[in-house]
Amino acid sequence: MLTIMMTSSLNQRIVYNYDMHFDDKRMSVSLATIEFKPAGNGTKLIFTEQGVFLNGYDNPAEREEGTHGLLERLEVTLRDE
Repeated sequence: MLTIMMTSSLNQRIVYNYDMHFDDKRMSVSLATIEFKPAGNGTKLIFTEQGVFLNGYDNPAEREEGTHGLLERLEVTLRDE
């Protein structure tokens, strides 16, 4: 399940929660915040995730590695625009 909520009167933050499953077992539950702040001629993205890892399927290091990879791909895509 994924729930997304925009916060802040200026829409500078996205807060969402989700859970991950492997077959029928819950692997993790997370709350993530993406903040957008002005930075020179661009925008700084700050990503914060708080997670609970269950049943031995996932761990913080693997999640961080996966998230880092996704953010790197996002950067490349945005630069190519």
